[in-house]
Formats: sequence, structure tokens, C-alpha cells
Amino acid sequence: MLKLWKFKEVDRAVSQSTWQSRPIPEGSTLEQLRGELLELMAQESINHYRMGQIYNYIVEKRLAEKAGYEDARDYLSKHLADLSQPTLTRYAAVAHAFSEPVAQRFGITCLSVLLYYKEAADLEINAEEPGNTPIEVPDEKGHLSTQPFSQCSVDEMRRALQRKRKPSSTKPLPPEVEVLAEQVSEAVALRFPKGKGAIVKVALRNQKGQAVLDFKGIPVEQVLLLAEALTGELPAVSAPPKLPPVA
Repeated sequence: MLKLWKFKEVDRAVSQSTWQSRPIPEGSTLEQLRGELLELMAQESINHYRMGQIYNYIVEKRLAEKAGYEDARDYLSKHLADLSQPTLTRYAAVAHAFSEPVAQRFGITCLSVLLYYKEAADLEINAEEPGNTPIEVPDEKGHLSTQPFSQCSVDEMRRALQRKRKPSSTKPLPPEVEVLAEQVSEAVALRFPKGKGAIVKVALRNQKGQAVLDFKGIPVEQVLLLAEALTGELPAVSAPPKLPPVA
């Protein structure tokens, strides 16, 4: 019993020393402190990256299902209730998309926001070198400046993401404009049938109240087909149904 009590006391002392902050040595230089900050940031990123790897492994190997649970979320909600599922999902997404050195370099949080920005902005990123990804960052007055991802703070990334997700105009586009856009899209689809190698997309967006059509994925050698689609007779389409107002 005495040995067990001593073991618990030692374990408690080790635990306390692990969590308690060490005093900063008098005379520490700016570069020394910067180095420790970088080390602490790297340790946090590595730990979170590893958590994402573990979650991905559980999901890919269907370990929770094999153990009788509905899925990984069901298992973790019962056995690790204090672990935030959305946070763990973000870690897993970063671990799936990027290597550990990239996560250590840029940080889990910034990279997770970058993944959301990638979807909202519909852009491609280099998973091994995401630092050069152009990010449109608005300032407090809404003025935009484009800067590389490597120079963006977490706050700047979140502002950039919020801007991409926020509609550029609250005024809806007229139904006739949507019909015209659908006609153009159908005409282009007829010139670029699926399965012919070209993946052509036509997207309508609301730019400050003005309807704008974006064309994407048109091979250079087939650009004349686009001209034919836009100058020829447009196919008839039915008017899109009106959506109910948002409550």
C-alpha cells in the first residue's frame, strides 16, 4: 500500500510539473524567445495533426463499425465526449490534405481555414507548397488586397473566407436573367458533351446586383465551339421555380 501511495505521489508531481509553466530565464534574448515560440507552435501543430491522422485511420479502417458502433462519430461521442467533433474533423481534413511538415510550418488552424477558402473561392492549391496561394483579404473598410497565404494571419484568413461566403448583393437577380443564363448553359453543354474530354462549366453569380456568367474548363483548341454556342439560337428552357423566402 505504501508503494502504491508513493507511486501516485510521484505521478501527481510529474503531472503537475508537466502542466506548470517554467520560469523564463533572466537575460533571455529576443531570438531565444522567438525560437521557443516557434517550438511551442510546432508541438501544438504536430499533436493536432496526429489526432487528425488517428481519426482518419479509424474512419478508413472502419474500426468503430467493426466494434459494433454506428460510425467513428458515434464511438467518440460515447468514449471521448470532451473532444469536440467539429474540431477533430478539421484536424482530420488537414491531415488528409497536407503533409506533417506543411502542417508544422503553417499551423493547423490556418490550413483548415485555407481548405474552406479553397472551396468558397473555387481555386486550386499546391498541397506541398500552399504558401503562394493568392488570398483576397479585405481590410476594415472593405478594401481588398491580394497577398500570399504564407503572409496571412488566422484573422485575415477568416475575413477573406467570410467575404467569399457572403453574397455580393442581397438583391436577387430577375427571373428572366436566370432563364437566359440557363439557356446559355444548355447551349454550351450541347457543344461540349460529357465524355469528350472537356469538363466545361457555366456558372451564374451575382456581382453587386449585376448578373455575371463565368465559363470554366474550355480547351483552347475548342474555343470556337463556345463562340458557336453564344452566337447560335439558344434552346428553350422552363423558368426556374421560385424558392420560398428564408424565414
